[in-house]
Amino acid sequence: MTRMRRSRALEAVGYDAAATRLRVRFRHGGTYDYLDVEPEVYEGLCASAHPWTEWRERILEHDVERVED
Repeated sequence: MTRMRRSRALEAVGYDAAATRLRVRFRHGGTYDYLDVEPEVYEGLCASAHPWTEWRERILEHDVERVED
């Protein structure tokens, strides 16, 4: 997982290209897998100065599963 130092909402994100699954760990403690996510969404998150603000709507279009820590 990549730490999101510039984000107030996101702690870390990871991407499984084979499964097209984006894992997001929020600073409030929840971790979620978003399904069938395009790789450019992950790349955009990592490159953005405001990742959750800029990419939230696109991410929330996908089905989601909560990951138990």
